[in-house]
Amino acid sequence: MFGVSPDLVKLLTTFGGYLTEAIEQVMKNKAAGVANSPEALAAYLESRLAEWNPQIKGRPLSDPETKKAAARLLAGIACNFADPAAAAASATGRKV
Repeated sequence: MFGVSPDLVKLLTTFGGYLTEAIEQVMKNKAAGVANSPEALAAYLESRLAEWNPQIKGRPLSDPETKKAAARLLAGIACNFADPAAAAASATGRKV
């Protein structure tokens, strides 16, 4: 049986919290009529991730480039969640 490390659970829970924060920010922007930009949201998330230093068994799992990639992933997911039509169009190369 596969055992899940408590450190891994903590990492995924924290990552999920950042995704929740990103989705909330996108939805607030959408409600206020502000256009959502994955790049702008990623920049914000990078600043939030700056102090996050996940580890498993004492080994660090992130560096600045990994955090930048994680921020962009979270921002893209949040923006696509808020605007599924734009996400589908982007995936197929169509304009919305």
